[in-house]
Amino acid sequence: MKESIRARPWAGLDLGAFSVKLLAAQPGVGGMRYWVAESLLPQPADGADRLRAPEVVAQAIADCFARAGLHPRSFRGTSVGISGSDVIVKQITMPLLDDDEVGPALRFEARKHLPFELQDLIIDFQVLGRYASQKKLEVLLAACGQEHARRVCAPLDLLGIDVDILDAAPLALMNALVQGAESRREAFLLLDIGHTSSHLALYQRDEPFFSRRLDFGGLTLTRAIAEGIRVPFEEAEEWKLAAGSDQPGFRVDWDSPEMLAVHHCLRHDLVEELRRSFAFYGTLGQMPDPLKMWISGGSARLPGLAARLSEILGFPVLLFNPLERLGVSPRAGQLPPIAPQFAQAYGLALRTA
Repeated sequence: MKESIRARPWAGLDLGAFSVKLLAAQPGVGGMRYWVAESLLPQPADGADRLRAPEVVAQAIADCFARAGLHPRSFRGTSVGISGSDVIVKQITMPLLDDDEVGPALRFEARKHLPFELQDLIIDFQVLGRYASQKKLEVLLAACGQEHARRVCAPLDLLGIDVDILDAAPLALMNALVQGAESRREAFLLLDIGHTSSHLALYQRDEPFFSRRLDFGGLTLTRAIAEGIRVPFEEAEEWKLAAGSDQPGFRVDWDSPEMLAVHHCLRHDLVEELRRSFAFYGTLGQMPDPLKMWISGGSARLPGLAARLSEILGFPVLLFNPLERLGVSPRAGQLPPIAPQFAQAYGLALRTA
């Protein structure tokens, strides 16, 4: 069914620890229109990861709508990302069943794969493949805690906005990366570097889907800079944000004390975690060959970060800039031309009901 000429936009909201990102997409006869906006959240002085009051996040969401020039009621629907230690995305194998039998059977099958009580979880699934000769289904299972989901949705409840789709962050990120790809047969590997943690996701046809949450983020880099050059955390954070911005006259030198601290942190904290993740995936399926990885997230704006990771890892690492995929300039907000922090919001905006 074709979209109406006046179809209302669909909103993708990434409620991050550092900022709220909005990307709205509206289909039309002349192609897609997009709106993007970002609103920063107040940060603890010591960089500690604390839960933010729903009222604070709600204000940031409302600010995004205002920056984009859109009213919360103007959307056809809203997708919101969810992440955390109790958000699980896992590929499982089930007996060959009809479509209407998969859901009920999954509640029993999930007991074997989820370390939580089922009554405390919200469960969704997608059938990836049917193999009649082997009498099996490959199913992508997604689950999260009900209380966690309520906390994520609470700021939108305050604004009177219904969440139409609550999507696991790794799936939204992979949806963004795969969109518009020339071939779905290639391997898609993405590292999204968030403020307090990162998501690693790998998708390739006929192999297990893999995602892992890493305890590494922009805060990790800030602390490394602060310790490496012995300055207060606030000063290190200010320097890092300036380095990743389009601030005129600010040049980044990887031989500077700050970037040497970043390099040491990447090599000894992030890269070791990546290699352990790749080794574990090798026990589940075949690693892509050749290997290529995309990076996104706010910290991916650090100049030369992709090239430095490529040098350390020994395979190509590329910057994923979703705004480039849109093919148009942002309609609202003073955003830089390179904005990898919008990867999740882009993938969520594509998840129209």
